[in-house]
Amino acid sequence: MKWVTAISFTVLAGIVSNWPTSGAPYTQILMEDGSPYYVPVAATVASGSPIRWDNPTPTHHTVTHNGCAEEGHPCLFDSGPVPPGAQFTVPGLPAGQYRYHCRIHPIMRGVLTVSDTPSAPSQL
Repeated sequence: MKWVTAISFTVLAGIVSNWPTSGAPYTQILMEDGSPYYVPVAATVASGSPIRWDNPTPTHHTVTHNGCAEEGHPCLFDSGPVPPGAQFTVPGLPAGQYRYHCRIHPIMRGVLTVSDTPSAPSQL
């Protein structure tokens, strides 16, 4: 009977640890090892909607707003290294277009368009 309790707890812990931190639906973007590297490479979300990047690959990646290291440019998000199996979430951004890249693998590039017009988030 103890093993049933242990298995139930393990399953429940796995479900809770992967539960979105916000009640709002989020847009999911995957980090991939091959082209186009971020899937979808271009995503559109409503302003204030959460965006989550998932790393199912065996290597670390980052999600870094272009211009973060440049003086005078705002850095609206920079994940730092995202380990395999982990995620990075931005709670929401104001309307605009946000180009981003992986600092570890500069060939990885994506664009996020945030609109004031309410629409369903683009998910996989």
